[in-house]
Amino acid sequence: MTQTVFYVVSPLITLLALSVAYLALLKQTKPHVLVDYCPDPGIQSFIHLVVENVGPGMARNVEFSKPLPARCFGIEKPERAGVDVLADGLPAIASGRKFVFDGGQYTGLSTRIGEKLELEVSYRYTNPLGLSRKRKERCVVSVSHLKHMSTRTSAEQAIVDALEGPNDTTLQRIEKRLSEISSVLKEIKENAEGRGDDAS
Repeated sequence: MTQTVFYVVSPLITLLALSVAYLALLKQTKPHVLVDYCPDPGIQSFIHLVVENVGPGMARNVEFSKPLPARCFGIEKPERAGVDVLADGLPAIASGRKFVFDGGQYTGLSTRIGEKLELEVSYRYTNPLGLSRKRKERCVVSVSHLKHMSTRTSAEQAIVDALEGPNDTTLQRIEKRLSEISSVLKEIKENAEGRGDDAS
């Protein structure tokens, strides 16, 4: 009786161990493609469209059931209709790779997308047995969570604005004074060289 139980249970345990090992390997080879709109950390009110593979495997022949709206600008009202990107998909997205597009601004995007945009992302990947498999994932994309996002400018952008902006800032005044000092030093140098030539 004991021997019979062993012959029955032993293959089951082996099969279970193989199944667990296969699932662990499968988890390490499956891609996971995300589509999202994220705020630009450097430019106030700008939003990026991000397509990223956060899974450990390579996604090939990536296709989207709907084109993704991008370059939809406008803060108080839409300024332009924008464009549709990735209508033809992507040939591949490696693990950890992301593609970033200019999404636009909140009002422009929310006018195009509405409350949400539902789409399917399909791609092929290679399973642990070396076989090609097709997978579909459902994505719900929205910008409603960005409605009250901060419009503060980053430190880097603030410096750029201070140097290039129309207002007379401290940095611009410093730049102007340094330019004046450089001109005076250049003039002194030229005068000194002129006296040296006269003396000789």
